[in-house]
Amino acid sequence: MTSRHVAYVAARGWIDRLPDRRDRYARIVRLTPSGVGRLEDLSRQSTHLVAERLSHWTDDEVGQLSRLMARLRASFG
Repeated sequence: MTSRHVAYVAARGWIDRLPDRRDRYARIVRLTPSGVGRLEDLSRQSTHLVAERLSHWTDDEVGQLSRLMARLRASFG
């Protein structure tokens, strides 16, 4: 399943797959400049979407969400 996802993003030029010298079956995956740009685009889109969804929330509600998200993040260690 993972290999399909890797093949998908590689076909679009977002990653490079390089041989791993230590393991002939493994590959090293790294973002290409195009992949970095795509990731930046997705980040901007996500930020815009969240801001849009929270635009009708009060400052107190956004503060409460922020505190709860920080608590959730901390629970992962």
